Amino acid sequence: MSEITCKYCNSSDIVKYGTYNDEQYYWCKKCQRKFTDKDTLLKMKTPVTEIASAMNMYYGGLPIDAIQNQIKQEYGHEISEPAIYKWIVRFTQEAISTYKDFKPEVGDEWIADETVLKIGGRNVWFWDIIDSKTRYLLASHLSTTRTTKDAQILIEKAIMRAGKAPQVVITDKLRAYVDGIDVATLGFSKHIQSKPFTSEDSTNIIERFHGILKQRTNVIRHFKDIDTAHLITEGWLIHYNCFKDHEALDNESPVKHMGKNLPFTNWEDIVRGFDYKNESKPIAYTPEPNTTSFTYWHLSKQHERNKCARNKAKRIARQGRSQNLSIIKSIKEK
Repeated sequence: MSEITCKYCNSSDIVKYGTYNDEQYYWCKKCQRKFTDKDTLLKMKTPVTEIASAMNMYYGGLPIDAIQNQIKQEYGHEISEPAIYKWIVRFTQEAISTYKDFKPEVGDEWIADETVLKIGGRNVWFWDIIDSKTRYLLASHLSTTRTTKDAQILIEKAIMRAGKAPQVVITDKLRAYVDGIDVATLGFSKHIQSKPFTSEDSTNIIERFHGILKQRTNVIRHFKDIDTAHLITEGWLIHYNCFKDHEALDNESPVKHMGKNLPFTNWEDIVRGFDYKNESKPIAYTPEPNTTSFTYWHLSKQHERNKCARNKAKRIARQGRSQNLSIIKSIKEK
């Protein structure tokens, strides 16, 4: 049996401190706090395995009320729906923070597509782009519009994640991709507009992928605001790439199939590695993410320069009109 240490200061100078509901409590003489030897996180009462199970069920497509019933049947614990919701938000943010610097090894052909879902009574577009070789989901984007800028943001996010631009991007016939891809890649990538159910350059892969996305949309549709949907979309991206097995990849996740190592292999590792003192701060999501690629920065700067030039021309024109009015007025007075 392993030695019991304090959960707060890791001290072994502890004594038994009675029982409550058949659970043994301990007292730490060093930091003078009581705790149990149950496998729980600091300042939490629910075991790590139950939280991880809830996270896995949620990103597997179960709504929160179904997760609540499943935990009660499997573990015999009554957990409120708000508590489960807090787990989802907290540990999704932790996963995003841990995963943010990961660089995948992907191919040169990417496939992009979009689908629509109602959130809070309005249409919200889900944009996704995956690598056809590894089935790795490079980026997702949520928006209330379906414009060139949205397509550009999707491609830029994918380039930032992969660390390179693709040679080929396959999409459907949506006009927004034409200029969006050209601007995001500076014309480097070849753009092929295709259709599903064709033999070459088909979007069948991502059409099948959107069938898998029903798991994501089933849980997101219960939320009434797009900010939470952004958070869950990023969490689902991690679940899809790191934890979900794919038949096309010998029943391995895209990351595992690449042979890449991560500091976690499942939701339990995410939960168990959570540090209360260094908890990830809530991430502020907006409908238009703040991309940092050279293309977007360059175009923004050029827009500002053009705007300044236009304003300067307007000032000169106004000054000229004022001078002309002064001359006309002086002539009339004479």
